[in-house]
Amino acid sequence: MAAKLEGVSELTAAFAELKTDIQGQAARRITAAGGSVLRKEARVVAQNHGLRKTGALINNIVIKRERNKPDGTEQYNLGVRHGRDLGNGKKVIKYLELGKSGRVVTKRENDPFYWKFLHFGTRDIQATRFLEIALENKAPAAVTAMAEKAKKEVLKFNK
Repeated sequence: MAAKLEGVSELTAAFAELKTDIQGQAARRITAAGGSVLRKEARVVAQNHGLRKTGALINNIVIKRERNKPDGTEQYNLGVRHGRDLGNGKKVIKYLELGKSGRVVTKRENDPFYWKFLHFGTRDIQATRFLEIALENKAPAAVTAMAEKAKKEVLKFNK
């Protein structure tokens, strides 16, 4: 699964010459470029495995920037947005409903709460690890996309 990259040492040296505030911006853009390649592939894999019933699962496969990361690193998580993580925007329609215990609960329309059942499997459902398959399929392409974005960022700021 290792991808061969050429010119990484020159790229690293040029990246080190950038100002520290610009390094953070560039690192976020570079990492997001690799994550977007994996996100697109995860959506394709999920759809090809027949996981598109309402489209909620496919539409909520996202990359999310990790806020509590170690210093000097940038990290994005690839996953499925569900539950409260869907947010409170205009696209999310919430309604109240009686739960099994008789309590009033908040439900969200198009909430793919079931994604873990499909991805990891249950006793009755065969696991379809669409996130892992996407990583295996597109890891070299993600690294290449990150390298190309890094070259663009270094050229943009080192004029």
